[in-house]
Amino acid sequence: MSANYYRDLIEAGLRELINLKAWVVGLFVVISFVILTLGLFWPKSYETSALLHADVSNIIAPLLRGRAEVTDINQSQHAKESIYTRRLLLKVAERANLINEDTPVDRQEGIINGLRSGIQVKNEAKNYFRLTYKHPKPGVSYETLNHVVNVFIEDASLRKREESYNAFTFIDAQVKSYKEQLEAAEQRLKEFQAGNLDGTESGVASRISQLRTDIEEQKLDMEETEARRRSVEQQLQSESKYQATRGKVDEIRDRMSTLQAQLDALRLNYKDTYPDIVSIKDQIAGLELEISIIQEREGIVQGGREQAENPLYEELRKQLSTTDVDLRTQRRRLQSLNRLLEEEYDRAGRVAAKQAELTDLTRDYDVTRQVYEEMLERKESARLSMTLDVEGQGVTYKLQEPAVFPLVPSGLRFLHFVIAGPIIGLLLPLGLVVAYVMLDPRIRSASLLMSQFKSDIEVLGVIPHINTPFAKRVLKGDVVFLGAICFLTILVYSGVVFARLMGAL
Repeated sequence: MSANYYRDLIEAGLRELINLKAWVVGLFVVISFVILTLGLFWPKSYETSALLHADVSNIIAPLLRGRAEVTDINQSQHAKESIYTRRLLLKVAERANLINEDTPVDRQEGIINGLRSGIQVKNEAKNYFRLTYKHPKPGVSYETLNHVVNVFIEDASLRKREESYNAFTFIDAQVKSYKEQLEAAEQRLKEFQAGNLDGTESGVASRISQLRTDIEEQKLDMEETEARRRSVEQQLQSESKYQATRGKVDEIRDRMSTLQAQLDALRLNYKDTYPDIVSIKDQIAGLELEISIIQEREGIVQGGREQAENPLYEELRKQLSTTDVDLRTQRRRLQSLNRLLEEEYDRAGRVAAKQAELTDLTRDYDVTRQVYEEMLERKESARLSMTLDVEGQGVTYKLQEPAVFPLVPSGLRFLHFVIAGPIIGLLLPLGLVVAYVMLDPRIRSASLLMSQFKSDIEVLGVIPHINTPFAKRVLKGDVVFLGAICFLTILVYSGVVFARLMGAL
């Protein structure tokens, strides 16, 4: 759009403003007085505020630090929830003499709801929040907010004392509970130690190691005894052969003795040439030859009958018997050691199981005792905190900025309506005229008409509006009349404003 277009629109707007001058002045007057009237009846609202600081030093938090976590509370939200409760608002209404014993319940609810809607809690900074109360009367606003602050601080102090008392009661109950748990854990530990007679793991391990050593030594002793027994058996077998040969020689000698006795008997009656004597001699010679052959073959030295007994053979038999007894004894001892080792293994299993139970019991006892001792210390801290709160040294909320009596109403005041009336009364008609020109479908600009045709089509000319002398006189008279109306309106408007400021209205 070109500058000519906007110039044409401005000229069209001025013409429409002149044509609709009566409507513009009428709207100006009506809108100004409507807004002024609205300002006259606009309800006043006096706002009073007070800034509070939340000294968050929770009683139970340091007492249970390291044992339990205390929730971090948004103090402004917490204060809002506390102030908006019916219990606290009822106290405020009673102190402000808004409610007494004769007030009906429905009326009480209405007053409490009115207080709740008028009180606002705003978060200013960390642990700082502002209480605000609005009311049409400044005195009521100021007094009510003071009652709200006082009741809230007193209630917070009371809750602080209750909190410290509840903390002490809670910790005292925990101390008693842990004491009972400690006594029970100690009793279980005593009963376990009294019933556990299997010893310790180290003792069982030492016993098993000793039995294994004894078994190994016993096996070595058995191997040594078995080797000695085999050696004695070999020697005894050799001596048995010798004894068998000696027995055969002794038997032949017994036969020779018998033949010799027969020979001696025959010689008493017969000569040596007697056939029987000759035969016996031959038999004796044959037996002697046989003895000689046996002795030469077996290496037996010829001896008498008194040497028939062999001491070595008897000694070997004794050694063999002793070795057998020792071997049986060692085998029985090895069986006993193996049985004892199995019993120790079983005992080791029982000791291991009971050792785990003993570890659990000991750990429970130690942990319970540690917590019990800590809770005793915390109990004394809780007692001291409770004493401080009872003496009034544990106030949580502090009044940082007290309430100030409101002298000027908050929000829209009468002066705002006085200023806004003429301004809106003037701007609104002008805006309507501009909107009318912008939305009017009639062509008011040659440049706009040219932009809607092709480039080869030109506008031949523009016929301007002609103001005749008569039209000018009529316009001048209208302007004077409307100016008088505007002047009169301003006088009446100012008079109403002055009367209101002086308190007449």
